[in-house]
Amino acid sequence: MMARARILALTEDSGSQGHPTLLKILKEALKIVVEGVDLNPARIKIEPLPENDRARLGLRGNSWKEDPPTVDTIRLIEAIAGRLLEPAGFVVFHFDTDLVWSKRDTAPKSNRRKFETHLRDRVRRRLLGEGAPPINPRARPPLTAEQADTALCRLLVLSPCYSMESWLYQATNELRPLCQNEHDSDDHAQLIAEWSEDRARLDEVHQPKVVMKKCVADHHNEALANSFPAEEVYCAGRSFYESVENLRSCTALVEALSHPVT
Repeated sequence: MMARARILALTEDSGSQGHPTLLKILKEALKIVVEGVDLNPARIKIEPLPENDRARLGLRGNSWKEDPPTVDTIRLIEAIAGRLLEPAGFVVFHFDTDLVWSKRDTAPKSNRRKFETHLRDRVRRRLLGEGAPPINPRARPPLTAEQADTALCRLLVLSPCYSMESWLYQATNELRPLCQNEHDSDDHAQLIAEWSEDRARLDEVHQPKVVMKKCVADHHNEALANSFPAEEVYCAGRSFYESVENLRSCTALVEALSHPVT
């Protein structure tokens, strides 16, 4: 069975829960992009970089934002370009906005702007064959400008405001007992109740992981992702909605997801 899409799923979270968490959130997003989508892994492959690939080091922390890029970041750029060169190749890149929703576009050096200049632009130059010779000796011939722009449409972003925890803490039914198991906090109980009642609130919480550092922090991200209320959070019209619509804007992805089951 030939894959309709091979999605390279990248996250700046290098912890053991980083990729499983992203995988679950991405699958929930894809279910909204195309209702009733069949995510059979033989058809829609979602995969990380191999464990032994040094390009993984280019994802860690602030590494992908380095200017000039490190050798590991250059390897990451080449890995992204390599996947985009495949006819069914897509890349989904998760990074935290590190800004609340209302301030997401106001910072001159925001992570979103850094992604465009430090990653997307460099991937484009690599696709065009510009700059230093590729590290990979088997790199393919460069694309034309039109071909490079078409390929770049398949480099997609998941960018939560403020951070991934802003989405994960939306699983309030699971968040509440995790918090209570650590301490009896009326303040946290009130916060979680407010987040449950108004799904838009969490996108305005500065550093939610710090707010919950005495109990949940990022210790249970994978478990919370398994209970992520995607439809409700999408309807809140904040950063998860924005990310889903970013995926939906990729015609090639929608076509791959919409292919009928055979």
